Amino acid sequence: MIEPFLYGAEFMSECDRQLKEASTGQCRRGFFVYRSAARRTFGNSCSAILFYLLITGCGGSESQPAPQPTDAVRQPVSSGPVGFAKRVEEEVDDGVDLTGVDPKDVFDPAPAPPPNFVTTGKATLSRPVDRFVATIDPAAGSASFTVSEPSVPGSNVVASGRVGHLPAGFTAIADAPIVDGWPSRIVCNADHSEMVFIPGGSSVIGTGDGPADCVPEVPVSLSAFYISKLEVNVAQYADFRSKSIKGGKVVEKSLNVDDPSNFPAVGVAWVEARAYAQASQRELPTECQWEKAARGSQGLAAPWGNGRPLWSEPREIGQLDPCGTFPDDKSVYGVLDMAGNAQEWLLDFYSETNHHDLAIMDVARRTDWSGPRRASQTGERVVKGDGPEWAVWFRRGVRMTERSPNIGFRCVLNLPALQ
Repeated sequence: MIEPFLYGAEFMSECDRQLKEASTGQCRRGFFVYRSAARRTFGNSCSAILFYLLITGCGGSESQPAPQPTDAVRQPVSSGPVGFAKRVEEEVDDGVDLTGVDPKDVFDPAPAPPPNFVTTGKATLSRPVDRFVATIDPAAGSASFTVSEPSVPGSNVVASGRVGHLPAGFTAIADAPIVDGWPSRIVCNADHSEMVFIPGGSSVIGTGDGPADCVPEVPVSLSAFYISKLEVNVAQYADFRSKSIKGGKVVEKSLNVDDPSNFPAVGVAWVEARAYAQASQRELPTECQWEKAARGSQGLAAPWGNGRPLWSEPREIGQLDPCGTFPDDKSVYGVLDMAGNAQEWLLDFYSETNHHDLAIMDVARRTDWSGPRRASQTGERVVKGDGPEWAVWFRRGVRMTERSPNIGFRCVLNLPALQ
């Protein structure tokens, strides 16, 4: 009998000794098969236990012919990971073969359309009137969305169930989708600037972690409005100044009047910036409007999100470039240059405690908030942009008479309620 807890060479030696002494073929067969396995698991104490059970169970004196060692068959060893069965890929035939099918031909007219749809059949050509936009409301969840119609090209009338009439002097861009009853892109005829639609609803202002005048983060509510896609540039401001002088008004030049025409106009006093906006039925943005256009309804730290920017070329805070040079400095609504390029005048008086005062204010009063009634320091207005690490919640106060070589502006168009 072999002791069940022999190890290493001692174990193998005992195997060889008892193999020679065994007198029955049954035991010899058990020894041979196990010896082959034992060499593959050499040194394993479990091998000794299994070997012991095999010997004590072989017993018997009945003779049987012993197989030759060449007849022993080893089980193949899998090269794959132990414990994992081979995955079998099954193809599911759903009865639909879309091989070579043009995606445009996948949809068929519905036999019974909903009440707010009209089935006209498949269009032979792609036409603007056949296009639509699906707008997801984050507050309602990803399963809820609104389908809107396209605008009527070259018109100030919106093609929708709820009609929004753009003020005279503004034109919907051809093929611009309709969002909440308004075209998503329009042009101001006075300076030919493109403006972007910002839907009404909830948003935030401020941050939970920043300078004392930027905290806390406060939820606010806004009506829909348009905001200039780009900052007012040198050429646009020069044209405004020329027309103003002809009308008998005194308007100073921008400090960078000699820069290329597509650079943002800077060195403009707050009063002149506002006069530019009001000359075309527009206004300077409020701080709440500006932050929503830059941060979206979710209150992102920067227009592109909460991470670092990936500029296509070197860019530093305070650097001036042609408007729209950095396409990655774009908000979720498509507004450009809100993190960098020129800083921007806003409508609000600057108060160091504005956000704290807003946080304790009745929720109804936060709707379309346009800032405090007076400034912390006489004549100071809010200026946004070029914040630390490109943060668009950053704010500062600047005297409205100052002509800074870093401060420019853009405009908003406030909209009436849809009828």
